[in-house]
Parts: sequence; structure tokens; C-alpha cells
Amino acid sequence: MAYFKNSSLSRMKEVAIGSRTKLISVKGQDGMSALAPVPNDGICTSMAETKGYVCEEHKVTTQDGFILSIQRIPAGRSGKTAGKRPPVLLQHGLLMDGITWLLLPPDQSLAFLLADNGFDVWLANTRGSKYSRGHTSLSPNEQAYWDWSWDELVAYDLPATFQYVHDKAGQKLHYVGHSLGTLIALAAFSKHQLLNVLRSTALLCPIAYMGQIASPLAKNAADNFLAEALYLLGIDEFNPRGAAVIKLLKDICNKPGVDCTNLLTAFTGSQNCCLKSSIVDVFLDHEPQSTSTKNMIHLAQIGLFWTVIREGSIAMYDYNNEVENIKHYGQPTPPVYNMTSIPNDLPFFLSYGGADALADVKDVKLLLDNLKDHDGDKLVIQYRDDYAHADYVMGQNAKQLKTKDGYILGVQRIPVGRTNKTTANRPPILLQHGLLVDAATWLLNSPNKSLAFILADNGFDVWLGNGRGTISSHGHTLLSANDPAYWDWTWEQLASDDLPAMYDYIHFQTGQKLYYVGHSLGTLLAFTAFSQEKHNMTKSAALLGPIAYLGQLSSVFARTIVATFLAEVRQIKKIYFCVGQLLEGVCVLPLTECNNVISALGGPNCCIKPSTIDVLFDHTFQSTSTKNIVHLSQMVRAGNIAKYDYGDESENKAHYGQPTPPLYYMTCIPKDIPLFLGYGGKDTLSDVNDVQLLLENLKDHEKDKLVVQYRDNYAHFDFIMAENANRVVYDPLLAFFMTP
Repeated sequence: MAYFKNSSLSRMKEVAIGSRTKLISVKGQDGMSALAPVPNDGICTSMAETKGYVCEEHKVTTQDGFILSIQRIPAGRSGKTAGKRPPVLLQHGLLMDGITWLLLPPDQSLAFLLADNGFDVWLANTRGSKYSRGHTSLSPNEQAYWDWSWDELVAYDLPATFQYVHDKAGQKLHYVGHSLGTLIALAAFSKHQLLNVLRSTALLCPIAYMGQIASPLAKNAADNFLAEALYLLGIDEFNPRGAAVIKLLKDICNKPGVDCTNLLTAFTGSQNCCLKSSIVDVFLDHEPQSTSTKNMIHLAQIGLFWTVIREGSIAMYDYNNEVENIKHYGQPTPPVYNMTSIPNDLPFFLSYGGADALADVKDVKLLLDNLKDHDGDKLVIQYRDDYAHADYVMGQNAKQLKTKDGYILGVQRIPVGRTNKTTANRPPILLQHGLLVDAATWLLNSPNKSLAFILADNGFDVWLGNGRGTISSHGHTLLSANDPAYWDWTWEQLASDDLPAMYDYIHFQTGQKLYYVGHSLGTLLAFTAFSQEKHNMTKSAALLGPIAYLGQLSSVFARTIVATFLAEVRQIKKIYFCVGQLLEGVCVLPLTECNNVISALGGPNCCIKPSTIDVLFDHTFQSTSTKNIVHLSQMVRAGNIAKYDYGDESENKAHYGQPTPPLYYMTCIPKDIPLFLGYGGKDTLSDVNDVQLLLENLKDHEKDKLVVQYRDNYAHFDFIMAENANRVVYDPLLAFFMTP
């Protein structure tokens, strides 16, 4: 929740005495009235308009008189407003303001991403922060101005902001909170507040319980009653840049086990995975912000005393005096916010990180235990093992593509060609690689001979997919690549989960249907998806070295692997090591020629330069699952296209409701989907006889929707690496795509 300068305390002191004046709290806003003009250096002017976004400054007055600043980004950079855009309110964490959502470039900052993707974006700014220091009758110089904790944010700030946005937008809101922004939302929801104007909520680094807080600096600050010490000194404003706070922090940082070399990580987690120093510098130009000392005391009470107050609940501010508590609450102890009272049908997205020292995993687990009766289809939980607290708002890779079963996929985009001319609505095209490789296969040749570059130069918005398990797609929301469960998948999951996730992501980014190019295994994924009628976002598809049936596989190398059941007895996780083992085991067998591994696998290539193969091996082979290799081996032996066979009738029944795996029927591929099929006479993986069987299944396809290209001298890898593929394969492919 807390953020401090990524520097030594001495530098903080310099800031406090004015060496960088733009970092000092703005004194000129004291006594701001509800009609006060927007400052010239406001958030819209300094952070949004400079990046090409329309931005509006708004003011909201709370029931207790605080005047809050709110920014609105009503449209994306295109400036187009299509009908009523759904409103979304973003609420920052402790010692921050609305700028926290605008620190990264537009394609990585959540506020800009939401605006570019059709949302009406509103940024809240908590009382006491730079742009929300106004009050109808009080000045920040007065003690009474700072007499509040997060209880008042729940009771006043959040309701006023929600109602204002709802009234302006005329719709229910989506809500996104980070850190303290999650605590005030959870507390409000537990009291059944705001629900009538709320559509859904996403909570990043959810703060509810803090008994297991792992941040040494924050823990020591709470243990040593840092905030109480300030209170005793008569300091009501907790200003992180103020001399009093810095002096107390110095005392804490001198204690054993507290490393304050980097205050940002000392508070939020020492393992922020994805923060760039340049972004931290931008952050330090604007943050941290002031809050009330009373608010800091209240947060310390949660961290220190929640088990004493009421296990399983979070309490209101404790005046540590029964008389005072009775005066404020009508009872000797503070009332509680009960997380089990949150309505079970409220749509929730909760995301937390394994390296977060503030929203500790154990505390989040306690929160989730309180939500155990939540409707299953209304609660989405995401876990990022490598994420710390600050990564969620400043991480360079926070915008990621995730599958429904939790795999985090890397996708590369080439939005324009070498001319760098951007034309509106460039048609998006997804290129999907084959087995044991990744998207680099589309980029191995020179720009005028590599398909990805050729498409970009010809006006396409090019996207490169990477299947789960490859180096760019090694992440998961819950699992590590060292866990056996991580590898429990076959090409079925690539077709049912990875491909739809990539399609949805690209469609969401571009608003258009996709063109598709697959090679080898990338064609099998498309065929099975199309046979299940999952094609509504496909404009047309080009399938090179098509893999559907494998019964006539003629690669001696591949057949040897299948025949000796190497896939079933070897565990292929670290493919660099295991491919070597496979080569050693197979290449010594009779009739197996391995002088050229590419030819041994896919047939005698006609047109690949040795230097291109060298580039391929510079990128090495990629990982896949053993189960995937087993599944492909089953296809070779059975000669059909079926789901994974568990080799046991009871297991198959448990998964499929029948003793044998269900089949995929190529005859079910819609007859009106435009298809381009390119296959070669020398291909020993996509054998001519197997391709003919596929074409027999497509015999009723609409004639003007099916283009078949046969290259007598082409083997499997010629389609992606041949020197002449640009002329003999890609030119016809481009013509096919450009046919109305």
C-alpha cells in the first residue's frame, strides 16, 4: 500500500527541504473552495492530454465537506465515442493519487488501455492528496481537516465518487481498486453499500487482513507506533516528504533486519519482478502523497490487533478508550466489517502476487476463506507468483494474455511495415508455429523472405502466437514450470484454450476478425477448432504443411520415436536436454539418417540455406509436454484424430463419459470458411497420402472457398524457411487473403 522514494533517506531529506520543488506538496491549494479553478499542472494537463487523450477535470464534494478531484478519460486516442461507453472507476492505493494509473506508456497503463478498449474511464483522488486538498470550510493547515481514517473513505469518499460517476454516465459502474482501494471497497461491500450502482469489481493486491504482513519496514513502522509517535508530536498530516516522517523512518531503518536502501521495495516487496528504473523515476516525480496520521494508525491497528479485536473481521478505528468508542459507536469496542457479509453474487476479480510484502499471500488466503461461499461463476482469482505490490500498477508486463486455465502466453505484434506508415484498421493476422518451435520460426529469413515481415510490409497488423511451454509462454497464474501439473496438457488444450485466448485478445485489441496462418501443429489446432465450429472470428485461414491425419507418416525418424514409445517413457520438460537424448537414442538405430536433423524430421528440403538452419538452431528447440508427444503418437498409431486416450476405459469414461476418446471430424468444418492449403511432395510429416485423406473430407467445401497448392519439391520446413517461399508460396497466399 505504501510507496516511498527509490533512493537513500538523505535524498528524501533533500526533497523535503525543497531541492526539487515540483515534488513538494502544493501549499497554494489550502482552503480550496468547491468552485476553485483546476490547477494548470493538473492530472489531465500533465499526464493524459500530452499522450493524445481527451481528459476532463471534475470536482465532487463529500457529505463531510471534502472536495475531491476526479479525472475522466471519455474516449481512447482515436477520439471515437461509440454509443454509451461503460464507465469504470479506478481507485488508487495509500500515499498515491490518480496518477498511479498513468505512469506507464499508453499501451501499458491500465487507464489508457481501458479507454482505448471502449470504456469511459474515471480516476479517483483520495482526500488529502495533491489534487483533493479542498474543503468547504477547513484548511489542510487545521487539525480538524486531518481527523479521518479509511473509515471516512468508506463512508464518504467512495459513495460520493460512485454517485457522481453514475449520474454523469447514466450507467452502473465497473470498479478497479489497488491496495487501499481494495480495502475501502471490501469494507463498503460488506455493509452492502454501493451495490445498487455497481456492475463488477476488480481488486488488485487485495488488502483486508494484515496480520501476516511481510514488509520489514512496514511491520517495524507499525510495531514501533510510528504514526502514534507523530500524533503525540501534534503532526496530523502524514507527509512522506516531511522532516518528521523522515526522522522516524531513519530510526526504523537503523534497526536490524530492515534494509532501506530501496524504500519502494522495502515497503512493497523486495522482489518486484517487472519495474523499470525509468518508470520508478516517473513515479517519483509525482508520488508519494500525504494522508492523515490517523489513517496510518488505523492501518497499524489492523496489522497488529485484528486477531484480538475479532478474528475473521476488520474493525473500525479504535480510540483505545471505551468511553471514546461508546461516544463514536455506541459500544465499547469498534464495530467490525465482516467479509462474509459481502453478497455472494457480486462479480469479483481478485489478483494477488507471491512476492507481495503488503498483501501477503497468507492474508489473502484468509480473505478468500471468507469468500468461500461466493458464487463460483462470480469469483475469478488470479495468482502471479513473481508479482510484488508495485508490479500491479507499474509492471512492464502487467498487460498479458491469459488462458482460461491460467497459462500466460507471450504474443508479439508487428503493427506496421518498414515504411512505418500507419493506416487505419490494418487487418490483423495471427501466425501460429509448429511443434517444438516458437514464433521465431516466422522471422528466420531476411525481411523480404520471412512471412511475418512480408505481411507487415503488405499492410497487415501481424501477431505472432507462442504456445504454452515455450520460452515466451512459460508463465501460469498458479503453477510453476517445475510442477508436474503445469505440463498436464496436449494439443487439445492448445486448440480449446490457447487459440481462443489469442483470438479474443487480438480481436479485443483490434475490433476486427482475424486472418490466420498455421504451420504444422498450428494447422492441427485450427482444423480441430474449426471442426467444433469455433471460427466466428476467422476471416480466412492459410494452412501450410497441414497436419490432420498422421496414419501415413513417412518420416523414419518420427516413426522410430512412435514405434519405440519414446514419448511414453521419456519426460520431455527441459527440451534442450531431452532432444539431445532423443537424437542420441534414435540416430543409432538402423535406417535412421541424422546428418541433417531438419531433413530427418520433415523430409529432404529443397530450398533452405544452411545459414538459415544455423539461425534456427541459435534459437534452439522449445519445450512441450510429454503428454502432447504421446497424443501425437496415438494419432500416428490410430490413423484418426481423437482426443487423448488415457489407455484405460474407466479413465476415459471419467473424462469423456465413454470408454474410448471422442473423435474430431474434419467433415464438420464449415464449408464456407475460406481455406488455403499448401503441401509438399517431399514432406514426410504431412505426408501426401494423409493430406489426400484430409482433402477427401473437404470434398464438399465450397469450391471458391478452398485453394489448394501443391509443391512437388517442398518438404515440411521449406514452407517457413525456403529461400524461394516468398515467390512460390507467400505471393499466392497474399493473393488469397486479398481476394474479396
